[in-house]
Amino acid sequence: MDIKIHRGQEQIGGCITEVSTATSRVFIDMGQNLPGVGEPTTPDEDREMVEGIFAQNRKEHEAVFYTHSHVDHIGLLQYVPSHVPQFIGEGGKETTMAKHELLLKTNKPKSTTSEVGLKEDDSQGPRESHAQEHQVILQRIQGFNTWERPKPHTAPRPIEVGDIRVTPYFCCHSAYDCYMLLIEADGKRIWHTGDFREHGYLGKGLMPTIKHYATDIDTLIIEGTMLGRADQCIHEREVSRRMALAMEAFKYVVVLASATDIERLASIKQAARLAKKDYYISNRYLRKTMSIFTRREASVSKGLFDFHPKFLRSSDANATMRKRGFVFISTASQLACVKNICKGIDQSELLLIYSAWDGYYKDPEQVKANPRYKLFREAFDNVVDIHTSGHADRDTLARVITAINPRESIIGIHKDPGTTLKSLDIPDDLKAKVKE
Repeated sequence: MDIKIHRGQEQIGGCITEVSTATSRVFIDMGQNLPGVGEPTTPDEDREMVEGIFAQNRKEHEAVFYTHSHVDHIGLLQYVPSHVPQFIGEGGKETTMAKHELLLKTNKPKSTTSEVGLKEDDSQGPRESHAQEHQVILQRIQGFNTWERPKPHTAPRPIEVGDIRVTPYFCCHSAYDCYMLLIEADGKRIWHTGDFREHGYLGKGLMPTIKHYATDIDTLIIEGTMLGRADQCIHEREVSRRMALAMEAFKYVVVLASATDIERLASIKQAARLAKKDYYISNRYLRKTMSIFTRREASVSKGLFDFHPKFLRSSDANATMRKRGFVFISTASQLACVKNICKGIDQSELLLIYSAWDGYYKDPEQVKANPRYKLFREAFDNVVDIHTSGHADRDTLARVITAINPRESIIGIHKDPGTTLKSLDIPDDLKAKVKE
């Protein structure tokens, strides 16, 4: 069995890993580069790269498996040859479809989408092009194969691709429905962590999963996002507690967060409840993801993931919001909407809780690639950062590597250039197995 890391050992995101035998091969993730990471590429260049990868080392049996639905892991899905099956968890498929359904609707020509408020002078050319792109992506996602997340204490079912067997194991990350993968072939066992963490509500299953299923592993492929960062990752419960204190101190609160991070949304919801404030949204994708989370997870989470926000059909705050105060959950694309909602509110009573990676507004390359986060912060006089990473901290990485104790090799991916797993507090014999 051969392992090839096409991309990801010297960058965060854009990961592509290939595992092959004489007759079969599987790819783990087909990720798009994140803004500010690596050299910018055009869609044509991305397509050529993926086509080039599939043109080499062809096998009778092939498939692509996605650890989760973040764009740096799934963003090149439309370039995968149509005859190659693609696999993802059921929840990941549903949220990705919802995203592209909304983008398709938004980018259709104005004659068919007047209800979404396109202006009369909007150019149809670029919109039509984007609509076609999202239509293609939707068609590909609709054809995805999925696996169902097993009930607690139930082993997942393996998926066979020729003589390779892939088994998905649920894990905690800052996206919905994420998985680690066990790949077995030629008498060898590979454990691919994908992106993961322990400090979320769902992270309590990390070490039990590792100890029960990641046994007799020959090669460990592990993410290392936090290798170069000394951040202390607080638990989502602490995120919620700090948010509640901030919400109690200000009458009006806007929270900038991701629409696909089910655990962060739960933290915000819990904090608003403790602060005795209603929480509102107006973003249609956020409304859709909350609906998906509630339908799929509310009954098994004892209400933690049961979301019932108040939905604003216009961008103006109503009289009740003004009188009682509010928590408004926003994405980075909603600055104009937020300004309308907060129009006329005394800035001394208004707070922005920034609940995203601080690199989006601190790193010059990130700001250049996507200035929306920095612009969002600058629109508020009062701002507090309350966030925790979606990735395992250095201590967790070390404990996972030590617990798995692979026989042959350890490969670090999804990490900054120049960082190394050898810098972790792990035994010397494991450091010697790190391949860079």
